[in-house]
Amino acid sequence: MYSTEVEVIQEQYYKGVLDVSCLFNSLEDKVFRLVDEPTAYIEISSMIRALKDFNDINIPERILSLINATFEKDQTFSLDLWAGDAGRNLILDFLDIVFEYKRSQDMPTLMGYLSWDFFHIPSHIFMLIRKHAWVELWDMINARYDIRQEYDYMIRTQHFLTSEAFANPLNESLLLSSHQKELAALRENLKLATTPVMYVEGKTDRMILNTAYKKLFKDEPMPFVIKECDLAGNGTGGGYGGAQTLGRVISAIRSDSSYAALALFDNDKEGVDVYNKLPRYFEPRDQPDYRPGKISKNGRSAALLIPTPKGKERYEQLSNLCIEFLFDEDVLQKKNAEGKGLTFSFPDLEVRVKKNGSPIVEIIKSTIPETRDIVDGKVIFATEIVPSLQPEDFENFRGLFWKAKDILLSDMSPPVLLQQ
Repeated sequence: MYSTEVEVIQEQYYKGVLDVSCLFNSLEDKVFRLVDEPTAYIEISSMIRALKDFNDINIPERILSLINATFEKDQTFSLDLWAGDAGRNLILDFLDIVFEYKRSQDMPTLMGYLSWDFFHIPSHIFMLIRKHAWVELWDMINARYDIRQEYDYMIRTQHFLTSEAFANPLNESLLLSSHQKELAALRENLKLATTPVMYVEGKTDRMILNTAYKKLFKDEPMPFVIKECDLAGNGTGGGYGGAQTLGRVISAIRSDSSYAALALFDNDKEGVDVYNKLPRYFEPRDQPDYRPGKISKNGRSAALLIPTPKGKERYEQLSNLCIEFLFDEDVLQKKNAEGKGLTFSFPDLEVRVKKNGSPIVEIIKSTIPETRDIVDGKVIFATEIVPSLQPEDFENFRGLFWKAKDILLSDMSPPVLLQQ
């Protein structure tokens, strides 16, 4: 017989039969008793250790909801809880788990925590950003706040240490290992998924497309989910092989996959190269001039280059059409309240002039907008500028979504196991 609830939970944990929902119910009960029973922190710590071994993409949301619920209950209670010694340790334990997943949708909530200066949450956030190499959240904080002017020396110190850590290029293998929790959670989730998935190259692509769909089809639920493949990229520039990873992911979808999958490639040099080199079992759809894209012979996966809307033909001709360039020029030039937005660079052009039989070669900087690259500001653009746009600013995305739905909802075959 077990004398405590925690011992029962530990036994279930070691047997591999522990249910996450039951664990959260017990955890919530003990958190709300922590002010009157500080010794409950020992039991809570045991539960948190078990929680860290789960791979569940919904865990961060449940943790943040639990933290927020303490404020909704009673302001005095929340102050007593989080300002006490046990609460200071607990908030760090909770956020350590949340940061492991690096979910973009959690960033606004975490940004809000920066105002909770009574228990030094900001210094904890910088510590955890450094530990988990969460560059997107780091970029967002620095875009919105001038931490160097912060009065608290601990916050300034942790900010400086994080800045120093990010000053040197991160090793790609370390970046990939830092995403293991997120990858494992996504794999577990996708085993049960039946909703079609549209894979894109990078995180900011996903953010922009999710916003675009909500703006264009406000009352229509999205019939697929969007997931990115460039898990090691930092969202500011080239990333770590988004198109290459996207090609590998879509090529590995099996005939018995529970969900149909579509890979959306940037219509740029790298994206087109990978798209053209997909395995031979990817075949062009019928009437490709009107129905672009490729579908695998097993009927469970497909690929599509970003369709070219009217007015963007030059980008396609120059192999430089990415998600951001679907917007009109006035949107691309928008800045946030701090004056930050997309930053561009123009390539060098080689000009050859033939005179008297001898060519004259000169290198000049391009002034052609369709040749430029985005070198910085993608996170700010996707998280601060794009959500503020009007529905009409997303018209160039409408054709993309119609083509994606046409493939995912019309052309995909059922899983092989369901046909038997």
